[in-house]
Amino acid sequence: MNIEVRYYSKSGNTKKIADAIAKQTGGSAKSIHEPIQGEVDLLFLGTGIYAFDIDPELKEYILTLNPANIKKVVVFSTAAIVKSAYEKTKRYLQAQGLNVSDQEYHCPGHYTILRKGRPNADDMKKAEQFAKSIINSL
Repeated sequence: MNIEVRYYSKSGNTKKIADAIAKQTGGSAKSIHEPIQGEVDLLFLGTGIYAFDIDPELKEYILTLNPANIKKVVVFSTAAIVKSAYEKTKRYLQAQGLNVSDQEYHCPGHYTILRKGRPNADDMKKAEQFAKSIINSL
């Protein structure tokens, strides 16, 4: 099974979660600046929320994803204020013709004085458990 982890992270919060998820895949988390090669059974795609939306760079990246080569996408996210990036990310992924899992992982992220210390060790452990449960369900 080919599993990839890609993320977009300005502050490093989403990268921390991506690294935790990648531990369960046996691979490594990579920035969206590294294109996906070949067919992928499962793509974990992570982002933060910036000004109440996903970043335009991630939107552009989603447009490069080929639904014929990616069987399923699982969204994970971090944000200091909003509860999740899932719905916004899912909308762009589905518009591209991609199959998006109903399951997501989200945790608070640190931004200025908000959510100091997040994501923390517990958040990363939960991200690992989430990834393991997704992988085991396949």
